[in-house]
Amino acid sequence: MRLPSVAPAVTRTISIVLAVAAAGILLVTALADRNGGRRPTARPSRPSSPVAESTMPGSIDLPPTAEPTTPHVRTADAKTWLHALAGKWSQDAGKDYFQFQPDGTGQWMAFGQKLWSGKATPRDATTFDLSDRTGQGASYWRVELVNGGKKLFFVGLQKTYRKA
Repeated sequence: MRLPSVAPAVTRTISIVLAVAAAGILLVTALADRNGGRRPTARPSRPSSPVAESTMPGSIDLPPTAEPTTPHVRTADAKTWLHALAGKWSQDAGKDYFQFQPDGTGQWMAFGQKLWSGKATPRDATTFDLSDRTGQGASYWRVELVNGGKKLFFVGLQKTYRKA
């Protein structure tokens, strides 16, 4: 049994229609990508939570006005406040913890990996800005002593740690 054949004129017409449709799709896509005649600009991104060391505080380029300003704190007050911060603050049976020394240096460890190391700078008796080894940080790199100094609240992940 022989199947009916399609006339060459029909095949040619279908090919032309498909080519015009494809060209129309490309044109619409190109116009949509033009962004209204403006060139797209890169915007600095800020992670919602701290991640690997490659994006530690200071590795994110923020404009100078976006950096937190540290209030002037008397040296004697800073030493007293840093003593209250010193020690190990843990969560999850010690797998996730902050460890601070009396001079404010410290580190954040999770599952055997160092996620941060640097220095805590007191803003007041309960709030400490965290900066990396180069001295840079961001507003979400902050810890606060809560519940009368019995707990440590990490602003970056909204997590609470207990003094070990």
